[in-house]
Amino acid sequence: MRMAKISNKVRAVWSVLITSLAAPFLAGLVAVAVRITGLQFGAPLIAGPEAPLGDVAVVAFAWAIIPALITALALLPYVLQSGTYSWLNAAVAGVIAFGASAMLMPFNGGPLMPVLAFAAGLIAIAMRWVLIGGKIILP
Repeated sequence: MRMAKISNKVRAVWSVLITSLAAPFLAGLVAVAVRITGLQFGAPLIAGPEAPLGDVAVVAFAWAIIPALITALALLPYVLQSGTYSWLNAAVAGVIAFGASAMLMPFNGGPLMPVLAFAAGLIAIAMRWVLIGGKIILP
């Protein structure tokens, strides 16, 4: 069966919607992984040190909605123009969106802030792979 050609406007809508939902999910997984592996270095992050893992994941998901939306909107012009964006664009947008969100909605990340910013860039790159795998954006 032959697939219909998808316009860049449709690609843009779906990329924003999927990124706004899936990136916070991945951020929740990263927060749980950080908690399980004990990489906190004494920083309570966004949930207390004695909080259950489910609470950590939900709080991280809720906090990550804004940076995910900022990342998706920052990449929107690229998707509208060419139907795709590079991994470097994704990484830069993710790190900058994390930094802006950390200033707007601060939390005590302490010495982990650079690591978390790096993780935000990796999540944005992973979202690019998800969108390419789902044939939402072009490779």
